[in-house]
Order: sequence, then C-alpha cells, then structure tokens
Amino acid sequence: MSLQIFNSFSLKIIMTILMVIDHIGQFIPGTPPYFRWIGRIVAPVFFFLLTEGYDHTKDKLAYIKRLFKCAIIMFAGNLVLWFIFKEESFITNNIFFTLAVNLAILVIIDDKEKRKKNIFLLVVLIAFASLAEGSLMATALIMIFFYLKHNKLKLSIAYIVVSLLLIPNIQWMQVFALPFILMYNGKRGPDFKKFFYIFYPIHIWILFLIGHFLSI
Repeated sequence: MSLQIFNSFSLKIIMTILMVIDHIGQFIPGTPPYFRWIGRIVAPVFFFLLTEGYDHTKDKLAYIKRLFKCAIIMFAGNLVLWFIFKEESFITNNIFFTLAVNLAILVIIDDKEKRKKNIFLLVVLIAFASLAEGSLMATALIMIFFYLKHNKLKLSIAYIVVSLLLIPNIQWMQVFALPFILMYNGKRGPDFKKFFYIFYPIHIWILFLIGHFLSI
C-alpha cells in the first residue's frame, strides 16, 4: 500500500493547523513551549510546496508578483499594529516575503541564460533572503527540495543533515517535516489558494491582539 497519501491541499490544511498552534505559542502568554516545537515542521513543508508550485505554474512571474503583493500587505498591516501598539515588538512574521524572494532566486538560478544576465540581481535577492523570515536556511531548503525532489534518498539525507546542524536551536525539529514531504503524492487537490493568502496574515494579527490584551 502506498504511503503517499497527502496532496498539496491536505498538506496545506495540516500545516495551517500546526501553524496556528505555533503562533498561539508565539503570541499568547503562558502557552506551553511545545506549541513552538510543533510549529518547526510547518515552514519546510511550505517551502517544499513552493517548489511544486514552481514546477506546475505556467506564469512564474505572476506567481512572484502575487507573493510580493501579499508580502507588502502583510508588512503594511504589521506596521499599522506597531504604530498603534508601540509598546509591543514589531511583528516580524512575513512568510510571503520569504517565499517571494526565494521563488525569484529559483527562477534565475534554474535558467542558465537568466543566471548569466542577472548576477547582480541574484546577489541582491540573496541579500534580501538573508534578512527574510527563515534567512538563508529557507533558501538552502528550497534548493534541496527543488534539485533533489526526484531522488528521495538524497533529499532525505541532505534535509536531515541540514536540520541536525541547527542543534541546539529548536529549529532542528524541522527534521520531523520529512515524513510529510515523503508522503506527498504529487497531486494538487482542491484549489483554495486565496484562503491561505488571506488566513495567514489575519490569524497572526488576531493572535497578536489577543496576546496584547491578555498581557494588560
């Protein structure tokens, strides 16, 4: 019996639930530390699905633009909340920016001609990636997923090694995302991408507000 039981949609649903748990741990005071542990597996799965989206999207430029637009909206919302609640730390969550920058890097690296013509742009994008949520670790994981996805053994070894290099930082727990990635069946499933674009910033802003008022 095949263990490849998750399509793109089901993986996104599972990771969205775990992401909410992680962000409850981030924003709500008094939550158990294992809430954050659970969330370590979320970003790598979304990075993997980004490479799948790259392979199946006809208009890659439109995909990049959509992610950058969402990143700008997310940043603007974070900025508004910071202006209103200046006693709180600025919300640094913005996975849209991480995905957008790394998708742009992937587009350039994957095309030999573009790579030769856009060396300066590539350097700039890598610099931006180093400042984004997940930093260059996100870039490394995306490259592993993209170039090794057709060799599950090599992908698994590379992913495990990179993850364990993060010890003692709790981010090493991202290694437990690997079973979910290996159980991906390559199918898309229902298309509810607008839901994920909307839900991500909204749930963070709501949890931020709840955490703020619980702390008063």
